[in-house]
Amino acid sequence: MAHLYEMQNIPSVDQYVVGLTKIQSSITDLHIKAFQAHYQAPNYSATAKQIAFWAGISGGHTQINLLYGKLGHKLCDELGIKPDLRPDSTHRWWSVWSSGWQTPKGFIWKLLPPAAEAFEQLGWVETAVFASTDEVISNEILLEGGLYRIAVNAYERNPKARRQCIAAHGTTCCLCGFNFGNIYGKAAEGYIHVHHVRPLSEIKAQYTINPVKDLRPVCPNCHAVLHMRSPAYSINEVKVMLSHSESKG
Repeated sequence: MAHLYEMQNIPSVDQYVVGLTKIQSSITDLHIKAFQAHYQAPNYSATAKQIAFWAGISGGHTQINLLYGKLGHKLCDELGIKPDLRPDSTHRWWSVWSSGWQTPKGFIWKLLPPAAEAFEQLGWVETAVFASTDEVISNEILLEGGLYRIAVNAYERNPKARRQCIAAHGTTCCLCGFNFGNIYGKAAEGYIHVHHVRPLSEIKAQYTINPVKDLRPVCPNCHAVLHMRSPAYSINEVKVMLSHSESKG
């Protein structure tokens, strides 16, 4: 049985969120892309080579090792923790993100659940129920679709379109009017899901996305309702549900 490498003092979700916020100047688009690819992997598990391939990051496993190691070191320093030592007395800085074990096909990294939840809270990834269906965008030139087949089907994702959607529509749910910042205060300010009004599963090919026209901010509850069937309910259909509920109240 393969030996499992896992930190003994894994940070809490809150520690991840606070720590990552404090070192945000060190976090690049490459880090975000790598974390998104890792998050979307089956059971959060992948080799560094797979993460690099899915994220479209050149340099393969070497680059992912570097990204995870250096940022992991910074996060650990910020939190005042240290991961376990290797036999050569160096720290496994990558282990602040993942547990790991050796297999014949390579060394597997499994994203730690508290880290994954922190990425969700920070708005870097969508919750898992939506990650493999839609709301997923390609890199830089804002092309959507582009489904490529590897171990699993995966779409490419671009935070730039999300930012443009939020810049145009704000962070208030376009369906129910819920705003995290208004209810929970500064700690939750700016948090919102982004919904694609046209499911990518119906498109089947690449097309140029208009973040203002094609994306809408929605709260997690409304987002869940939108996806309660396949194909998803339309924005107007869920608005009708809400209006009927309000009329009964």
